[in-house]
Amino acid sequence: MRIYYTFLIGIVFSATLSAQSPADIPGLTGFHTDRVEYQLELEQFLINHHKPYTYRNHLYQLTKHPHIAGTEESRMVIEYMSEVMRGAGLEVRHYDYDAWMPEPGEVNISLIRPIRMPLNNQEYIYDEDPYSSHPGLVHGWNAYSGSGEVTAEVVYANYGTREDFIQLSEMGVDVNGKIVIARYGGNFRGFKAKFAEEAGAAGLIIYTDPANGGYMNGLTYPEGRFSDESAIQRGSLLTLDYYGDPLTPFEPALPLDGEEYVERLDPSEVDFHTIPVAPIGYGAAKEILSRMKGEPVPGGWQGGLPFTYRLTGGSGLEVNLSVEQPHDFTRITNVIGTIEGSEHPDEWIILGSHHDAWGFGATDPNSGTAMLLTLAESLGEMVENGNRPKRSIMIAHWDAEEFMLIGSSEWVEQLRDELNASAVLYLNADMSVTGPNFRSSASPSLKKPIIEATKVVPHPDHDQTIYETWITPGADEPSMGNLGGGSDHVGFYMHLGIPSAGVSISGSVPIYHTNFDSFH
Repeated sequence: MRIYYTFLIGIVFSATLSAQSPADIPGLTGFHTDRVEYQLELEQFLINHHKPYTYRNHLYQLTKHPHIAGTEESRMVIEYMSEVMRGAGLEVRHYDYDAWMPEPGEVNISLIRPIRMPLNNQEYIYDEDPYSSHPGLVHGWNAYSGSGEVTAEVVYANYGTREDFIQLSEMGVDVNGKIVIARYGGNFRGFKAKFAEEAGAAGLIIYTDPANGGYMNGLTYPEGRFSDESAIQRGSLLTLDYYGDPLTPFEPALPLDGEEYVERLDPSEVDFHTIPVAPIGYGAAKEILSRMKGEPVPGGWQGGLPFTYRLTGGSGLEVNLSVEQPHDFTRITNVIGTIEGSEHPDEWIILGSHHDAWGFGATDPNSGTAMLLTLAESLGEMVENGNRPKRSIMIAHWDAEEFMLIGSSEWVEQLRDELNASAVLYLNADMSVTGPNFRSSASPSLKKPIIEATKVVPHPDHDQTIYETWITPGADEPSMGNLGGGSDHVGFYMHLGIPSAGVSISGSVPIYHTNFDSFH
């Protein structure tokens, strides 16, 4: 946490405590000569002022309960974040929306032939992990699945990419009317559903293969960090041409009981998936895959379970897949805390992360939420000490990101004109602390300031700066990617063109979107 926290503070203040000037000096972009010493003093104060114990407490409080967007437990998280930021002296405002969202509903998967066997679709309870028995945890589910029940033969489709389905067709494998089973990886889970449906599949089961994060990589949970056979990756399936609330494309999903009317699509007008889709762990998947009798899979399709993977199950293997997923308008809430700038209050530096989770959300997303709350408190102390930033700083906590970036998208749509006029940059903090390695992706204008900031932030585990541990030996500068999709920067960067970046202290998270992503 310390690396990210101190680095982000350095970025924020290098962007806010001095107006841009053509008289920049080498090594400290954006600062006039007479501002450099003051800026470096502030940065050093903040680097020495990190509070890991405060961060730990925030993370503990945020992840006491599972908090799926729209639930009472999510409301508790919203109130906690608001209380912390108000206590730090920030002006806090809530932005409410009514979005069309699903509930977990019911999911059941069973073998029908050659034996009748219900398959597990929720993580195991472990004595070593007291969080694993929390009564608020729910079964594995994929948001925006179609509802329905189907009993059918099975086809294995590798990762369920478009190319995989083309190859199945070329091999003469008929997917029509079958239940497809595909492993996570290779593409977005929603495209697995889209391509399966286009191929005529009657249903889709997605599982985490042990080759892609299970026992083939190391010790499994709870002894190690890799997925055990019960771990299930949840997630949204939406593959619309726009992000946010499905019924209000490019317009904010303002509250139904509010004063301003917003025209909404009828759900029948939206291209939702229609086939039932459900995720399972590799323990349950093994019961299906091990009974398949068709031709062996081609090279590259073999996973990590200890038997030959096969393309089809044949008529002697039938699976029942049942998904009942109700939808309704769901109240979601973004929480925005603001420190008004002393000289340029209408220029906004926005830092954000989502707060909703599929379970406890200790790494995704609340490692970022806790960091932003800790940052808010430190910024509040600086203001109390007379060091108010010249530009306004907004710390944003987005709701319903997991369902398809809904909270941030609706806020961007609601404040489109204000953001175009005032937003200077957006820094995203989703999953900001998951390991020891610094990573960043950014729009071109922010890459140089980020690289420069890492040269003064110390790495806590090495007698080096972040920059020195980041750069590859012999390289001229560290490798930094461009921003893609999949998180809350999308509305700012890809819709409005606001300079944006994502920075994190990263490592692999095999228990991503599972019930095991807890404070434990």
